[in-house]
Amino acid sequence: MRVTGLHHAGLRVGDLERSLHFYCDLLGIAVREQVEGVSEEEARLAGWETRDVRIADLDVGDGRVLELFELVGAAPPAAHDVHIALEVQDVDEAWRRVTGAGYPSRSQPVTLHDAGPHWTGATLVYVSDPDGTAIELVQPAPGHDGTPPPRVARTSSS
Repeated sequence: MRVTGLHHAGLRVGDLERSLHFYCDLLGIAVREQVEGVSEEEARLAGWETRDVRIADLDVGDGRVLELFELVGAAPPAAHDVHIALEVQDVDEAWRRVTGAGYPSRSQPVTLHDAGPHWTGATLVYVSDPDGTAIELVQPAPGHDGTPPPRVARTSSS
C-alpha cells in the first residue's frame, strides 16, 4: 500500500459566506460544489455533533479540492499552528488584493534564495483568512513546472 496523492484538504470556518468571499472573490478560486446539511451517517463519521453543516468544495486545480465547512451554531474554530499553501500566478497581486481587503499579512512577498532546488526563486507570503488560519501564497520560481526535485536516497551510518 502507498499513498497516491492528496485527495483534498478540509478547513473548518466560522462563517462560510465570509470565507467564500476571501477564497473565491479575492483569490479567484471557483466553487465546485456546495452542500447544506449532512446525513446522520456523515455527521457521525466526521465526529460532528450536528447535521447542520454548510460545505463548499473549492476547485484549486489539477483535481485538488479545498473543502470549507461551517458547523452552524457551534463556537468559532480556533486558529491553530497549521497553514494551507495555495499556488498563485502573481503573488504580489494576490497579496495586494487580500491586504487591501483588510486581511493581515506577516510580511510583504519574499523571493527565496539558496532554499534548495524546489524553492529557490519562488516568491511567497503568509496572509490570514477570515478565521485567522495562515494561508501561504506561493508563486513558483520562473520555469518551475511543479515537478518535485529528485529524491535523495537516505543512507544510514553504522
